[in-house]
Amino acid sequence: MAEDPATRSQRVSTFYDLMGTFLDAVYGDNLHYGYWTDEHDQATMPQAQERLNDEIAARLGVGAGDRVLDIGCGTGGPTRRIAHRTGAEADGISLSGRQVDRANELAAEEGLDRRVRFTRADATDLPFPDDSFDAALALEVLVHVPDKTAALIEAHRVLRPGGRLVLAELTLTRPMGPEQQRIWSGMPMSTPPTAEAYTGQVRDAGFEIIEVLDASEHVRRSHRATREAVAQQREQLSGSYGPRVLRQVSNAVLDLQSVAESCLGYVLLTARRSGRD
Repeated sequence: MAEDPATRSQRVSTFYDLMGTFLDAVYGDNLHYGYWTDEHDQATMPQAQERLNDEIAARLGVGAGDRVLDIGCGTGGPTRRIAHRTGAEADGISLSGRQVDRANELAAEEGLDRRVRFTRADATDLPFPDDSFDAALALEVLVHVPDKTAALIEAHRVLRPGGRLVLAELTLTRPMGPEQQRIWSGMPMSTPPTAEAYTGQVRDAGFEIIEVLDASEHVRRSHRATREAVAQQREQLSGSYGPRVLRQVSNAVLDLQSVAESCLGYVLLTARRSGRD
């Protein structure tokens, strides 16, 4: 039986509210993969994460006076980076109240609170009028949304004609086995589609495809970096979770990385809502 949307939303919210301290310690303020140019790139994980933010910012094609929506903003690292780099105003949404509160705090600390705002909301039911934004991004968030078509249609609705959508998302490269599927579904996540299927879903939602980049090799080092960060943070986090819970959480994250490394790729997809050149 398919999970009720309200139940799914609550599971995602609870996951990030409870896991926030752990995820902050492992990933920092950018709760996503890093982007390395090639095998010779010596960037650290935090540097590579900021580079992925910059890759997205460049594809959004916005500047001062424009308005950007970050769908699934986490604690707002990418949103703030994009605002700094482009001069645009930005709104971010997350199901996690903890993430929204922290994102607004950090925006205020950086002096961005007049043009960067964060709200608790669902990607499939955005609290914004039609034609509100010049661009939108979804950075490793649609993996939490079983009805990706509904989220893409909502993104199309709130974008102005000509507005760009940039997806940076996990994709399925080979079928998951039963054990891998069990591990994956143990978290509030849905099985990602293939890159080709994602492209079709974006097009079916009314977008014109501009670029589809297979970024799998660029982000692959993130799996090793995550494993190393989990190992480094165990002692620091034991006081927050206790040894037993920390072991369970750490093992769950490491198991997910193993599944992702063997079955998943990564796509950077840029599209445009038709209406102007």
